[in-house]
Amino acid sequence: MRAAWSIVVLAFALVPSMDVGEQPASDVPSFSGKALVLPSHYTAWPVVGASLGMTYSGGPQHGPGSFHRVYMNPTALAQYQRNGSFPEGTTFVLEIREALQRTSILRGGFFEGRRVALEGSVKDRTRYPEGWAYFDFDNGARTTGSMFPDTECHSCHAEHGEKDSVFVQFYPLLRGEKE
Repeated sequence: MRAAWSIVVLAFALVPSMDVGEQPASDVPSFSGKALVLPSHYTAWPVVGASLGMTYSGGPQHGPGSFHRVYMNPTALAQYQRNGSFPEGTTFVLEIREALQRTSILRGGFFEGRRVALEGSVKDRTRYPEGWAYFDFDNGARTTGSMFPDTECHSCHAEHGEKDSVFVQFYPLLRGEKE
């Protein structure tokens, strides 16, 4: 029994310690050149906001639109909730899913169907002069995102994002509402 405890103690001693404030590996944005690598466990991250039918264009919309769900890396969220600023490495992942109805026993309302888009954003002033960059993961077909042109995302976020180019006005968790 003593030998088994010695092995357990030795195993813990060999595990590298993490400094206070250091982000766990699954929480830190990873890059391939300037491209953001899709975080493999983003669905375990907190959902800071969700919407149905949100659109930025004035065109006609058929049905309820699509479901949008926004995930945020936990370490950045904790820091934002502590001091109200987004740290370097803040990462958001946006999933867009179709809205379905009248399927199976459902006679009213809508539920999330198949995913139709997967996008991300990251704050990293060393890589991106504007501070933030926005990426398309081709609905998950690619593990590294191609960067959207600044005129497509960043300029709108810079103009309409309530805080540091982020649409906090749409996200209850970032507006300070408690769960």
